[in-house]
Amino acid sequence: MSTRRYTTLAILVCAAVLCASAAYYSGALGVLQDKFFDRFFVTKAAPHTVVVIAIDDESIEALGGWPLSRATLAQALDNLHGAAAIGFDLVLADPSSRGAQDDAAFAAALGRATFPVVVPFQFDERGGKTIEPLALFAGYSVRGYANVALDQDGVVRRFEPQRQNQLSFAAALLPSTTLPAGYVRIDYRGPAKTVLTIPFVDLYRGKVPAAALQDKLVLVGATAPDLHDSVQTPFGVMPGVEVQANALSTLEAGRFFTATPGVLVFFALLLAAALAALLIVWVKRLWLLLSLLASGLASTTLLAIVLFGQHILFPNLAVSLAFVLAVGGVLVYQYLAESKEKKFIRETFQYYLMPEVIDQLVADPTKLALGGERRGLTILFSDIRGFTSISEGLTPEQLMEIMNEYLTAMTDVILHTKGLVDKYIGDAVMAFWGAPLPNPRAAIDACRSVLLMSQALQKLNIHWAERGLPHLQIGVGINAGEVIVGNMGSNKRFNYTVMGDEVNFASRLENLNKVYGTQCLISESVQKQIAHSTSSRQVGEADLRVRELDRVLVQGKKEPKLIFELITQPVDEVFEQVLGEFAKGRAEYVAGEWHKASEHFKAALALRPDPPSQLFLERCAHLLQSPPVQWDGVYEFTTK
Repeated sequence: MSTRRYTTLAILVCAAVLCASAAYYSGALGVLQDKFFDRFFVTKAAPHTVVVIAIDDESIEALGGWPLSRATLAQALDNLHGAAAIGFDLVLADPSSRGAQDDAAFAAALGRATFPVVVPFQFDERGGKTIEPLALFAGYSVRGYANVALDQDGVVRRFEPQRQNQLSFAAALLPSTTLPAGYVRIDYRGPAKTVLTIPFVDLYRGKVPAAALQDKLVLVGATAPDLHDSVQTPFGVMPGVEVQANALSTLEAGRFFTATPGVLVFFALLLAAALAALLIVWVKRLWLLLSLLASGLASTTLLAIVLFGQHILFPNLAVSLAFVLAVGGVLVYQYLAESKEKKFIRETFQYYLMPEVIDQLVADPTKLALGGERRGLTILFSDIRGFTSISEGLTPEQLMEIMNEYLTAMTDVILHTKGLVDKYIGDAVMAFWGAPLPNPRAAIDACRSVLLMSQALQKLNIHWAERGLPHLQIGVGINAGEVIVGNMGSNKRFNYTVMGDEVNFASRLENLNKVYGTQCLISESVQKQIAHSTSSRQVGEADLRVRELDRVLVQGKKEPKLIFELITQPVDEVFEQVLGEFAKGRAEYVAGEWHKASEHFKAALALRPDPPSQLFLERCAHLLQSPPVQWDGVYEFTTK
């Protein structure tokens, strides 16, 4: 992947992190995150030091209805022996409807108590005042406010241990405990009645064993549903006195929930977004990608659950949001980028690649290396013989007509044999096989294309002859070797093409046809691929016949190269003899036996006109007259 694309991905990751950070630090995810945390609670063992004395329906019915008389409260208080402290989670701000004597009975019981007794007051959040218990009780009890925090969704999750130098109801029961500042998340032990709960009527009647309350923190409060002293908690609806019991247990345990440090949260967001982006970029199999993305999200929640068990609040929702935003951003970007890339591929190759090949490139653009890469290809050059003189005898309209028909036919053949039309150079055609998609049979397909081009040209010549148009002949050169292939040119105008010395040699081969009087010359590398394909020939490949033609040293090269003719005409019995005589003559020619070679070339020409035999016969005559000092069978061309 290009540096530019990685830069874009980095920007998308940063954008996802910034959006998730904004949502997290602004508190926009607070309520939803709290709902997630609610699901992380599990039922734990009840606190062994806390007991709830429940004023339930049974107690109210047995003791004369609601509200209970304060004398009844006094009797229950007198029956408490050995408790560490007791708190009455009841509103005692108004005088008893049963008269002052009722209040005095309770005050007297408070005075007799041998342990701290907490009588609550409340902060009036709207009026900015406090709702205090009767002054009669103040001298015999400890004050503590009973307010708990109600979140936006109506769930009680927090309480404030101290406010304005005042202790909360739970904190007043533990005066020697070091209190944390600010709000504290209640570490709920479980649903209602998880804390040991004893009916109030049993305490009133003295049926509670002293050992059950020894050194216990006792909370007395209403639990009867009709009294509506219940609130919503992470475990569902729970009486207010049990909420206070859980708050008390939280303070006593001394293990408070702490938020993950902001710096670590930021790095978690960054890691999640980066991981999501890299997964999408690196993982290509859809089922594996979906599995890994799902695992990534699940791991975030699992980590939050594990840390929650250690009283650490990890914002899995924000981290998941960063993950999902990165996934969405990168997917959108990839969709747009791939759409642009697919459009580019179609527009770039639609005129010189088969639609089937383009579909493969669109499905997997990685098969197309933009910018150039070294690869072994087969290159073809073809040219119309004597085109300049032919064009002089045609009108511009006729020339355009005949060229369009010719190039269309040649292009169709090249595309049919899985080739790519590189360019048209006047009347010349340049094509190659093996890119952008690999083709292990590139040389075979290129040679097959020459046979088909020859057949197509024969049909065109018949058609043109009927219209009074000239007869055309072509020369073709094919070479195989390592070249550089890719998009080359400027940023605004470029071409998918090949470059390299092997390309130049293919062009030289095409031009050498004029010397040997042949239609198609191929290099030794192409001939070897044809020879190696004998054991796995496809239909039509049996027609690929070649003859070794010459060992030449072209201008500008230091090493001689063996060249071959690809036979494009039918090989009948007579031509088979011609080829045999030529091969014998060529062997004598290389050995320096030019007189014997001449006899074989003459024999070949006696059977049928054969331009290569005629050329070598003339060479033999020249060599016999002017023999070289040293002979290695190599013919050197001094011009291109």
